Amino acid sequence: MTSAPTDCVPSQRADGYPAVQVWRELSWLRPTVLFAAVFGAWVGFLAVALASEHLIVRSLIVAPLILASGLLFTLAHDAGHRSYSSSAFVNGVVGRVGLIPSAHVFGLWRAHHEVHHRYTNLRSRDFVWTPLSVAEFRALSWWRRVLHRLYRHRSGLGLGLHYTIEIWMPRMLRPRAKHGLRLSGPVLFDSAVLLGALVGLAAAARWYVGLIDPDRVGDSGFWLSSIMLLFVVPMLGTHWLIGFVIYLNHTHPDIVWYDDENEWTRRDVQLEGSTGLCFSRLRHALIPRRIMNHTAHHVDPAIPLRHLGRAQHDLVEVFGDRIVSYDWSLKRFREILSRCKLYDYGSQRWLTYADAERQP
Repeated sequence: MTSAPTDCVPSQRADGYPAVQVWRELSWLRPTVLFAAVFGAWVGFLAVALASEHLIVRSLIVAPLILASGLLFTLAHDAGHRSYSSSAFVNGVVGRVGLIPSAHVFGLWRAHHEVHHRYTNLRSRDFVWTPLSVAEFRALSWWRRVLHRLYRHRSGLGLGLHYTIEIWMPRMLRPRAKHGLRLSGPVLFDSAVLLGALVGLAAAARWYVGLIDPDRVGDSGFWLSSIMLLFVVPMLGTHWLIGFVIYLNHTHPDIVWYDDENEWTRRDVQLEGSTGLCFSRLRHALIPRRIMNHTAHHVDPAIPLRHLGRAQHDLVEVFGDRIVSYDWSLKRFREILSRCKLYDYGSQRWLTYADAERQP
């Protein structure tokens, strides 16, 4: 077993997994400082870009903005599970503010995310990269079949497109009755926070540019390029990162999906329905790797992300091959994208489009 850090509670055990230690965040100060640093970096990147009249400078800031926005989303994810800080107030602030760059309503994201955790890999309830059966794919209109092929293209470029079109647009901006959500007071408050923050950022940007170079305040070309390069493109880039992460979390030739809820309840889906990935070299720094210890996250979502590596190690030691674990590589990533297109729920195996064409 891994030893427990001094700022955690190691005596508890994960519910249903008594051999595995869990950790709880005991501090509010450290998480607050970390979030302030990351959010400050995101604001700083915006300030540097807006201060320059050169398009190339704003273009170069796009990548750092995507990385900062992705990290803020990761911290907000922890806050949504109420595990980022020991303070409920800090968790609320981090969750709402951290989702501003990727334009999510915190209350909606949390409600949908809790559904994903409650019904992991159950086709009728889980909405995160749920694979279609051959019959469902054939029933799609021609343009939806084209879109499906783009989403799961072996280049990986469609991962963000899937997240934006299939998850963010219908679920993360306003509640819909067909998803079991209504416009409540908390959701209305969180929607107002997001809208007010975006309006406030726009006003602050205009004021800031006016201080530096008043002539640019009325330059529509400058503002159009700034909106696209400093908000829209980084937002979509963050959506690609989210799509990449959640795709790999629950898609692999050895990951099983279910359409029979009775069978699903008999399986240990939280243990066997998600993956554990290891990254190396530069990827280790660029990719939000802690959430890739996803088995531990599903076993106990209250474990802070910074301790998931220890929990994942414990799970692998105890449960071994029952957990899908592998070292990430571009070759393996493309293999998964190539093999996992559709799903045969009867035989519980992944299919390619070629496999589907051979079926009657």
